[in-house]
Amino acid sequence: MQGVNVFENGIGYLMKCLRLYCSGTGYFIMYLFALIYILVKGRPRDRELFIPGAVVLMLTVFNPVVPLVLDRIFDVNSEYYRLFWIAPVIVIVPYVATMMIFEAQKGKKRVQVAVIVCLALVLGGNFVYAQGFNVAENIYKVPGELIEISELIHRDSKTEYAKAFFEYEYNMEIRQYDPKMLLCIDREDYLYAMNYSYTDEMLSDDEKPANRILALLVRNQNVAEDIFTDALEQTDTQYVVLTAGHPQISFLKRAGLYEIGRIGTHVILKYELSDPTEFELIDYSGAEHRFSYRRLK
Repeated sequence: MQGVNVFENGIGYLMKCLRLYCSGTGYFIMYLFALIYILVKGRPRDRELFIPGAVVLMLTVFNPVVPLVLDRIFDVNSEYYRLFWIAPVIVIVPYVATMMIFEAQKGKKRVQVAVIVCLALVLGGNFVYAQGFNVAENIYKVPGELIEISELIHRDSKTEYAKAFFEYEYNMEIRQYDPKMLLCIDREDYLYAMNYSYTDEMLSDDEKPANRILALLVRNQNVAEDIFTDALEQTDTQYVVLTAGHPQISFLKRAGLYEIGRIGTHVILKYELSDPTEFELIDYSGAEHRFSYRRLK
């Protein structure tokens, strides 16, 4: 998970991931209570449905030793929490809560149980509007600045698919908004550079030019101008979008990039590639699916 790794946290990695993912461990504790309730008071059918799967989850996904074992085989740091999506925790807790309410005697008793259950659910997490209620700027639910930046780059670009470097937040959001904006830095690579999972030696690797872009623009390491522009050439990166106060803007201008616009708090810089690549997506429109209607006729 972001900022959490197995090496530093050891056997505590799982609980730290749960606290971050669930905003505490309250909901997970309710899940354990729900399983006990099903074991004690559930119908045979409920036990058949939920208990075997829960046993498997306790031995695998929710076993604090499993991440340690898996990490020896492949990197689970940024992916392990995705297993929480699969686990049927969200389904079982409200199911048992509903069961408890309707099994209580009608009248005052049922109202009391309903209040207790609702309080447990509310207090077991964080209020979603604790930081206030923010109205989205647009239907895409991304900053308006980002939309303007995207439009500016596409107006300036001579190709349908433009390739750019964005800082982390915009790097995450632009890929959701604009499928024709190609990114020179992958999300995981950006994270590994930020949390120093990538060493200085790894960022200077000649075989990975994108790492030299990370070294300068994320880690603020010293990179020669010609080496940086060579990385832009090799990755076909023509645009760099940075916050106006970024410490490397003057370096980029010395290296040959020039400003094509300022939108809000961001500066958009352009580099003239010596041999720009025309990106094209593979056209599958004429492909015939093996289960298509034409094959069935």
